[in-house]
Amino acid sequence: MKSNRPIDLPLSQVISVNRSPIAIASILHRISGIILFLLIPVMLWLLQTSLASPESFLTVFDNVFLRFLAWIFVAATAYHFVMGVKHLFADNGQNEELKSARTASFVSFVIAAILIVASFVWVMF
Repeated sequence: MKSNRPIDLPLSQVISVNRSPIAIASILHRISGIILFLLIPVMLWLLQTSLASPESFLTVFDNVFLRFLAWIFVAATAYHFVMGVKHLFADNGQNEELKSARTASFVSFVIAAILIVASFVWVMF
């Protein structure tokens, strides 16, 4: 049986199909997971270094770049958590209709944005 699904779509067509908040939330959820995966060794190294002595703690956390990396990790964790909870509700059978899925995505974006801004204030200041 031959499938009618397109095989090789141009990138412009893929982007136009994936402009819905639902698709954007899903793609960003995957990207935040990749960021978390890549930053775990860096964060473990920062933790190990900061716990070596009081001077090394000050060295690590007086560096703005390292605090920025820590914020990226915390922000990715917050976003990934919020979208993961949204996906858990969807797996439970809620928000399966298009309108409720868009609403859930929008609410999740707002909650994630609040957490990301709060984490920026917490880590950087």
